[in-house]
Amino acid sequence: MIPYVQSAASQEVPPPYHFPGVKVNAFVWDAPMAAIQKYCDLYFNLRSDRERGFVYKPAAFWPYATLLFLEYPVMISAGRKPEKIGGQVPYSDRGIISQTEVFVAVPVVRYGIGPVRLALESTVEWALPFIVVGNPMSCVCGREMLGMGKPLADIETGESVFPGSFRGSVTLPGWPTLEAGVQQKMMPFLEVTTAPVMPTFRGSVEEDSLWSLLRSREASSMLDSLAGALGAVDDASYGMLPTTMRTVSLKQIRDARHPDRALYQALATCRSAYSNFDNFRFYNERDVDIAFHDQGSFGEILRVFLDLPGAPTGEIHRVKPKAAYSFTADIEFDEMRTIFTFPVDRGPGLAPVPETRDIVSRWLRPWRGFFFGQPPS
Repeated sequence: MIPYVQSAASQEVPPPYHFPGVKVNAFVWDAPMAAIQKYCDLYFNLRSDRERGFVYKPAAFWPYATLLFLEYPVMISAGRKPEKIGGQVPYSDRGIISQTEVFVAVPVVRYGIGPVRLALESTVEWALPFIVVGNPMSCVCGREMLGMGKPLADIETGESVFPGSFRGSVTLPGWPTLEAGVQQKMMPFLEVTTAPVMPTFRGSVEEDSLWSLLRSREASSMLDSLAGALGAVDDASYGMLPTTMRTVSLKQIRDARHPDRALYQALATCRSAYSNFDNFRFYNERDVDIAFHDQGSFGEILRVFLDLPGAPTGEIHRVKPKAAYSFTADIEFDEMRTIFTFPVDRGPGLAPVPETRDIVSRWLRPWRGFFFGQPPS
């Protein structure tokens, strides 16, 4: 294979990664199915259904969006085969970084078209219509490896008014209006505040909260032993957070001759697996305030996961979640692969980009490997 040209000074470090002791604050609310379908059609359902052989749709069985604030105290390159670059120190020996990250995740279903593909190529994945990071290295790696549009943002996290509560905010570059000639600037995008984790005498009546359903002795025991319980659960914890999240994103490379066109487009996925859960606690969702700033260039983002009509209003839009909780966990980020490359006709005299396909469903991949071997990388 052709070696990747790389400088030892580059911030780009490829997966896999190991993230121990990540602190997560999560908030779940109703998501607009029509807007998510529009997002799927724009980013995943390129060309015709017949040409692709599959179609992405929102997951009707889980019509919710999940906002996550993640604080990574340590981020480690976990590559098994360290390779020196120009005689320099291997990736896995270069040390660690830390960062904060905020994203909104919505589940989408890929359906294979036709009886055979429906059975063999259908699966659930997670789209991230909004993701920002506070570390430039993560910003570079996300864009180069998976094609995720990870803007670099100012992310602040901490306690709100009372101990045990949470406060988070995101400020990122944007245009205040969509008029011509407007100067881009850093603008507030999101603020979140909560009351203390429960049980607490602060805030709303506890009996009104989802937490009250899990207040029994049996439920408390289950929460305290969550790490052990998750050993038998692969896809969801309480149906609110996937313990194995397989993201899907559109990776694109611009055509230098025609910057408004792509010379490469592919769907890339990566596994984000959570383990060693600890300190799983609920907030009273009635005391959670989530405020999005519906202004300028932020409007198109917000209308993917919020039910907002029309153009940006310049107002603050508040969301009341269905559930809100926090926990710590170890996260493994690995198994990156390209599942589908869209064919691109580059025009006269230029070699076309051929279609490639590796979208066999997860449950079938071991059997495919046993009988037919692994697909070429």
